[in-house]
Amino acid sequence: MPVFGTQKKEVLRKIGLQRKEMLHVATVNSEYVMEARRQREFKEILAHSWTIVDSWGVVWALKILYNQSVERISGVELVEEILMRANRLGEKVFLLGAQLGIAEKAAATMVREYPEIKFMWYEGARTVAVELAEEASMTIAKINGFEPDYLLVAYGSPWQDSWIEENRSYLRVRVAMGVGGVLDEWAGVVKKCPKWLDQLGLKWAWRVWHEPWRWRRVAKVFQFGALVMYHKLID
Repeated sequence: MPVFGTQKKEVLRKIGLQRKEMLHVATVNSEYVMEARRQREFKEILAHSWTIVDSWGVVWALKILYNQSVERISGVELVEEILMRANRLGEKVFLLGAQLGIAEKAAATMVREYPEIKFMWYEGARTVAVELAEEASMTIAKINGFEPDYLLVAYGSPWQDSWIEENRSYLRVRVAMGVGGVLDEWAGVVKKCPKWLDQLGLKWAWRVWHEPWRWRRVAKVFQFGALVMYHKLID
């Protein structure tokens, strides 16, 4: 699976210059890699998006297996960079998805910190994995009616990036990005991981501690690590 955005400065520059067609930014972590191994369609979706590395596990894997150094750019960090830019230029941001009321709460917090941004939000389909055609049409109509510069989609992985890519030709936005639980943090329903713990590569442990239901997803992190070491040993 290719990684296109390897440095934060490069990614921010591309986002800022994007004009002619929609840029789909996908934040790749260990779970994404495991999902791409399992689903060919998801692998192709990531190959058509602008992928960046959002986990220390992938950073370390690239170094161990290919001696390739990339900069880790977390989804939380990139959203903050986007909001700072949008606030400076008076741009528009559309928040899509998350649980009931979360996008609205997140927008309320964001607008207090970034008052020059024009926000709109919509919950979208409740079960995006089996989204009805009329649900998708309604969502797209709301997005295009607002004509946002940035579309932040919180449908969860891997559905958020699948949804963006499937609807690419209909969306009138400059940049679209799957943001996972970022809106939960902005809404205050999930406590933000301390930066020092995140830098140690232990954000997954923090999330499981506060959201025990995530343990099944975190199991993929260990599977990923085992595969990396296996391929290193047989290389």
